[in-house]
Amino acid sequence: MEVIPAIDLLDGKCVRLVQGDYEQRRVFDDDPVSVAARWVEQGATRLHVVDLDGARDGVRANAESVKAVVRSTNVPVQLGGGIRTAEDAAQMRELGVERVIFGTAAVTAPDEVKRAVDELGASHVMVGVDARDGKVQTRGWTETSDLLALDLISRMTDLGVERFMYTDTSRDGTLSHPNFASIGSIVRDVSYPIVAAGGVASIDDLLQLAKLGAEAAVTGLAIYSGALDLERAIREVNSLRLA
Repeated sequence: MEVIPAIDLLDGKCVRLVQGDYEQRRVFDDDPVSVAARWVEQGATRLHVVDLDGARDGVRANAESVKAVVRSTNVPVQLGGGIRTAEDAAQMRELGVERVIFGTAAVTAPDEVKRAVDELGASHVMVGVDARDGKVQTRGWTETSDLLALDLISRMTDLGVERFMYTDTSRDGTLSHPNFASIGSIVRDVSYPIVAAGGVASIDDLLQLAKLGAEAAVTGLAIYSGALDLERAIREVNSLRLA
């Protein structure tokens, strides 16, 4: 299982939100490029970048910061936040982003997701399934739909999507441990790779996610706060894979 550090951008700064609440933000660094370099130096083989302004407002306000991160690092970057159309996705691919993540558009504009899959290839398109109590949230988690997570995944697989990121938004930014029951259910019921996020607080959490069958796990607050040593976490997860 791959351990992926998160770089969440708000007003060009690296922040963490509590349960996606924009009013509960904590700024960790003013320089996303230096943060990216730090995580790569500690062994990260991929970075998860989120444009929080874009996720909420539908406008990629952190495009320059994203470009700087992509061009400064030699590891693949996956990007979410504000990608609403196939054109948005194509622009990010031209910038060097390896995987683009559709969130809100998967609910509101599924045809755009399908077009992106058709034009860019399934390996470069992910859908982020952000759920609270099993129901999908959109627009930077500021709105909750009546759509169930598994129903959204089913709709997206019908459109050719082959990779998903599942986030329990009630756990994100809380260090309260992942919702293992929900993640386990998703992994069992979906025949495509699942990236898990939300609540990671320890190496044990990562090891359990690996045993559940998650393809990768995204970690944010735990590595920024020092609760989790990224280098050691990557080493131990890799040891589990090789055992």
